[in-house]
Amino acid sequence: MMQTDKHSTPRKTLFIGSIATLAVIGLATYFSLDRTVFDSAQETAPETISRFSKPDPSAALKELYGSEFSGESIKTESGELVGFWFEQSFAIGGLDYHVIFGKTQKIDPETGAPLDSHVQGVKVGAATYRLDSDGWRAIGMQTGIGEIGSWGEAPDIKQAEVLTLSPERIAFMLDFGYGMGGYFDDGKVLFGFDGTTWIDLGFVQTGGNNAGACDDKPLPSGIMIPCWSYTGTISVLSDIHHGYPDLLVARTGTQSGDEQHPVKPAENAVYRFDGDKYADTGRE
Repeated sequence: MMQTDKHSTPRKTLFIGSIATLAVIGLATYFSLDRTVFDSAQETAPETISRFSKPDPSAALKELYGSEFSGESIKTESGELVGFWFEQSFAIGGLDYHVIFGKTQKIDPETGAPLDSHVQGVKVGAATYRLDSDGWRAIGMQTGIGEIGSWGEAPDIKQAEVLTLSPERIAFMLDFGYGMGGYFDDGKVLFGFDGTTWIDLGFVQTGGNNAGACDDKPLPSGIMIPCWSYTGTISVLSDIHHGYPDLLVARTGTQSGDEQHPVKPAENAVYRFDGDKYADTGRE
């Protein structure tokens, strides 16, 4: 007949109790640590999000022009209207940048409205930021990098086309055109950036037409003004002048000719940087 150990039950009870106690302590410690980590994450997340969020346009324009903004253009002490134009992110050499463009409009001193002649554009400013390990950092505030527009306003830009000029330089190509006497020119205004500074690289004409001054049927006087129209695209060539590559404008369509051939196939053009702006060299 098997004998029962009188001391086995208390020992087992003590052993099981010890394990339960340790488990309770462990769970308490785990949840305490987990809560600490969670609370820490909750505390640091807003700061991190704030540092790495895209720069705020109102704050950027305040720093750029020294005036408070609420989403509307405001009048400065110099008698001009300043406001937001557009913003865009881009990259150069593996670095991320963000630019916020502002516009300055000249106003009529009597009416307080922007001057609206067909040759009156706006002056462009730029607040530029670069992303580093601490977030977005302002690297430049320029109030006058160039001019663009007509009738006292800038063109509506949602997203600029980016042209890579070199590993260190890019250009924003902004659609722009103008017309007079039935003739119209279309092209791109180029704002260049070298990692530090924006500059106005000028206007590169890509298209044109005489739609407002032509008629393929003879007029009552017997004179006929043939219609012509062309479009084009911009690409970068290998030749460098003043640190900037030549640009090829490949055109398709027709253009104005001479008396014997009033309309001829559109010719390509090469634009060269002259140290100030890009200019048509008059050759392919």
